[in-house]
Amino acid sequence: MANIFVGISNLLGSLIAMVLMDKVGRKLLLLWSFIGMALAMALQVGATSSYLPHFSALCLSVGGTLVFVLTFALGAGPVPGLLLPEIFPSRIRAKALALCLSVHWVINFFVGLLFLKLLEQLGPRLLYSMFSTFCLMAVMFVKRNVIETKGKTLQEIEISLLAKP
Repeated sequence: MANIFVGISNLLGSLIAMVLMDKVGRKLLLLWSFIGMALAMALQVGATSSYLPHFSALCLSVGGTLVFVLTFALGAGPVPGLLLPEIFPSRIRAKALALCLSVHWVINFFVGLLFLKLLEQLGPRLLYSMFSTFCLMAVMFVKRNVIETKGKTLQEIEISLLAKP
């Protein structure tokens, strides 16, 4: 059942992102995605509370996982694949995209590889708090550094990036 609900959350988030990507823009989807992911991790931290009855903690944990998958699928999952090719100049686009996506998948590999060991050593409260903090840092990064590319040509995007100090 868990896999079915995770799949539904992922599919639902992806479909919503597909509809909203060109309506609200990439930057807004990224911002709300990282905020949602941070809140989902906060639910996971809350689920570790010893003051909650077991069933409530279970519901918070499952809910946090589903919210995380949904909000990831809304922005942090699909947006980089669309945004990265838009922000690199055409002369380096293929190589830069290959490098970015390679780094992404290598880091993803290490997160998956180390997650259970970190969970065991740090405990869920600290680990999910760290994940939440990284999501909030991503919000600040996106606000400060990511430009909106919705409705712009590749040439307009390149000019706006070159004009930045």
